[in-house]
Formats: sequence, structure tokens, C-alpha cells
Amino acid sequence: MTNSVLIFLILALVGGIMMLAFISAPKNKSKSKPTRRSNGGIHLSRTETAEKWAIIEAMSAGGGNGLRQAITDADKLLDNVLRTQGFGGDTMGERLKHAKSRFTDYEVYDATWRAHKLRNALVHEMGFDLVPSQAKDALADFKKAIQDLGGM
Repeated sequence: MTNSVLIFLILALVGGIMMLAFISAPKNKSKSKPTRRSNGGIHLSRTETAEKWAIIEAMSAGGGNGLRQAITDADKLLDNVLRTQGFGGDTMGERLKHAKSRFTDYEVYDATWRAHKLRNALVHEMGFDLVPSQAKDALADFKKAIQDLGGM
């Protein structure tokens, strides 16, 4: 067994254990349920958004399909932040355009668009070859966008 295969298996095992531990952790019953907004977003607190982000990061640690799923989940989480902050539009792209003025600088906004386009390529292009470094950059860009918009 090569070192890279062994490392991959260890990372996949660690990621699986982390996800299992998070899923089976006792829930605080005193928390109120997230409320669904009329625009389709579920209002998550900053803490709940950060918890969802931790799951995304754990998922991405395994590489491969975990990275692909992490990208799509990060895009969904950002879309939820946009919806709950009242940005309208039929698509994530439209909501992102409406939110342009809320970003602290153009570079974060531009990087967010690149990350969203990567997600679209993953979902819509058959056989799309995801480069791990590109995926990690996109995840960092999604995180910056969520933070920049005050989502966590």
C-alpha cells in the first residue's frame, strides 16, 4: 500500500469519526428550532451557521467526494445566509448580485463568484475534474463571504 493511499484512508477515517461524533452528540433541547422564512431560507444563528461550517470542513478533510460535497454544501450555506438577510432573486446568482454592495471589498465578492461557478461546474458538467487545491480555495472563499456578510 502506497503512502498516499494510506494517508487518504486515515483522513477518510478521521473525517468519518468526526462526522459521527458530531451527529451523535447530544442536542441541547433548550434551543429553539430554526425558523423558515418566506423567501425559502432557514434562519440560522451565527453559532448554528458556524456549526454547519465545521461539518463542511470535516467533510472536506477526506478529499474526493467529500470535497465535492463540501463545495455544494458551502454554496447552499452561503445561499441560506443571502436568503435570510433578505436578498431576493430566483437563483443564488441573482441573490449574489443583489448582495454586491454588502461585501467589504470587490476581491471577496469576485472570489465568491469564482467559488459559486466552481460549484455549478461540479453539479452540471459531466466528468468535471476537481482539483483539490482549487476546491480548498473555493471553500476558503465561501467562508470569507459568509463571514463578510455577518453570517458567522
